[in-house]
Amino acid sequence: MRCRPHDPAVREPRVRPRPGVRPVPQRARPRPEVAALPLYRVAQHAPVRLNRNESPADWPADLKRVVLERVAARAWHRYPEADAAEVRAALARLEGLDPEMILATNGSNEAILGVLLAFAAGGAVVVPVPGYSMVRALAASAGARLVEVPLRPDFALDPGAVLAAADGAASGETAPVVFLASPNNPTGNAFSPEAVEAVVRAAPGLVVVDEAYAAFAGRTHRPLLDRYPHVALLRTASKAFALAGARIGWIVADPEVIGAVRRALPPYTLNVFSLEAARAAAERPDLVAERVRTVVAERERLAGALREVPGVTVFPSDANFLLVRTPLPAPEVAARLLAHGVLVRDVSAWPALTGCLRVSVGQPEEDDRFVAALRRVLEEGA
Repeated sequence: MRCRPHDPAVREPRVRPRPGVRPVPQRARPRPEVAALPLYRVAQHAPVRLNRNESPADWPADLKRVVLERVAARAWHRYPEADAAEVRAALARLEGLDPEMILATNGSNEAILGVLLAFAAGGAVVVPVPGYSMVRALAASAGARLVEVPLRPDFALDPGAVLAAADGAASGETAPVVFLASPNNPTGNAFSPEAVEAVVRAAPGLVVVDEAYAAFAGRTHRPLLDRYPHVALLRTASKAFALAGARIGWIVADPEVIGAVRRALPPYTLNVFSLEAARAAAERPDLVAERVRTVVAERERLAGALREVPGVTVFPSDANFLLVRTPLPAPEVAARLLAHGVLVRDVSAWPALTGCLRVSVGQPEEDDRFVAALRRVLEEGA
């Protein structure tokens, strides 16, 4: 029997929306761990944007034209290849590996999500902190529980603590995934090869090493793939490749790991533009190498200039950004820098990073403007 509108069985919504806006059904409630996540918001508008670790320079116009011509030649009414075979082949040549060890993804965040869905859903993932903030959201999306392990005071990896957490010393639950980022974000330092291998050697499950910034460190943990089948390396085209707008990432791992992640993710997540941009980038490693050299040189110049600012501490960096501590509260400094037209990232919410800002390496003129603005803010005081 259908209920009439005046029937007591018909419950009125507790919150009345504006006219024309449908209410959210009371039964459509997200999982608590998802509902508790803050929405990802990042300031985007300022003359100088040093808050997202993007490449300071865009692609050259001639290379953009190559990509656009290739995209125009494709059939837009057809789905792209589900396995991104051409891109995987190009990336495999770049890596010197078999294409079966490569999985192209929609940015490295999709790679992380795929790994967690395939290996950690319903289980735990061990993450050193301070670390990449998106892992928390992706773990919640995958239904995985995050186990955080503090880095050492100098931000070095503590293999013993990581392995104890992975073995379930506190929870009694063995973690199927350990997630490391080297170089680490937001601290900027690369973990020692010995410390990473110590974790890999004894970990009870898959060890994921996010190498988003490895090009700027000049070293990679890829040799581990030759000795350990339970290692997965993550790459992104957003940093050294200057392709943040194209959303390209990839996983390098044993074919069995690749197959598991492919099964966990939907097909066709890379569009024709992303595929052609990734292929063009993989064909020009010379441009990537030149860009890396430029960023590293500017990173060192910027670090030197910041060390001349009274009260400022600059931490060593192997990435395309610097971790900087100032004597004033970081939220206040970031807000006042924005008033001067400079965007930086406040990372002081991490307990170990009180007073800290994360500053991307920009163009020399942008970095000079940032240093001048920071001097002014600190001279003005609280």
